[in-house]
Amino acid sequence: MALLGALLSACPGEGGSTETATTGSSTTDAATTEAPTTGTPTTTTTDGTTEPTSTGEASSTSGGEEIDPRIADCLRINACEADGGSPFGLQTCLAHALDVPWTWAATGTMRMAIEVMECKLAAPDCEGVRACTPALEPFAEICQDNVGWSVCEGDQWVFCDEFGAPLRAMDCAAAGQTCGFEAWAGCGLEPCEYGVTEAKCDPNEPDVLIECDPDGFLSRVDCRTQNNFVIVGGKDGDKVFTIAGETCGFDPMRNANACVGTGEPCDFFSQQCDGDVLETCAGGKLGRRDCSMVEPAGQGCGYIQAGPFSGGASCGLIDTACSLDAPESCDGATISFCDWDQPGTIDCVAAGYSGCATTDYAGRTVAYCTP
Repeated sequence: MALLGALLSACPGEGGSTETATTGSSTTDAATTEAPTTGTPTTTTTDGTTEPTSTGEASSTSGGEEIDPRIADCLRINACEADGGSPFGLQTCLAHALDVPWTWAATGTMRMAIEVMECKLAAPDCEGVRACTPALEPFAEICQDNVGWSVCEGDQWVFCDEFGAPLRAMDCAAAGQTCGFEAWAGCGLEPCEYGVTEAKCDPNEPDVLIECDPDGFLSRVDCRTQNNFVIVGGKDGDKVFTIAGETCGFDPMRNANACVGTGEPCDFFSQQCDGDVLETCAGGKLGRRDCSMVEPAGQGCGYIQAGPFSGGASCGLIDTACSLDAPESCDGATISFCDWDQPGTIDCVAAGYSGCATTDYAGRTVAYCTP
């Protein structure tokens, strides 16, 4: 489910702030961190009001027409989950595209949810899809000693809840990685020493930041697409500011290499939507990202209305005819769902499956094609 909440609102952008930043990017790894929630990032209109939901005809995505590859992938992994796993529906899978730009900022179960979906989408067969998320029962004993924390059990990354029970798990080996632990647990390939290994810009790809994550693995951050955030404290309460850079460079605010803008100098955190362009202060220079050019297509600039990054400016879906956090349904062998920004249908039989079924996932009815 998408980290960005239910919708983006296209409200007026906030300029710079005179308050001081009391915290940086989130570093909590509590296992009780809210998991990503399916949906379209919510934005408000430029005059501060909320845009009414537009109407639109349902789009046909099967029945003689070639199915969009992103939908075909979501159909495939849900059908795999239906045979011995846990289906999560089309919209959770489709909304993953809205979560990916926040990988750099995501921690805890949010980070795991993004990596799990990446693992499933990359799996070559159903066995590989299901292997990404192992059964939780075998981790009951280790969680009793790791209440509210994350651990490695071999190459399996496990979150334990506040009662000492396993909450979520990912098999790093299924993604071709190993599990590591320094400040907290996670999956990766190239070991590093968190707090010691310095961040650097890739000499062969100058827009890519290479830094050591708290799990003790190097990560590659594409500054052209990734977001981070900062929480600024002031007399009116905390505010979230997005940091969306353009390239890798020295960030005087972090005193280290990071994702920075390439525009005019700026001396404090700021964010605004200039039409479809997201503009933020990133590393002492303004960064501009044209949301209309971001894949998948159809995105604009707005403000996140719910979730951990609520209040931050972001690229996402605005003024859509449906919501990615809405229920899905079956009508015979046909799935009805929100296809990114318009109602859509899939004839499961025409798509090569046996039929349509529904289940409950995270308190919502989801639909999937049965194998």
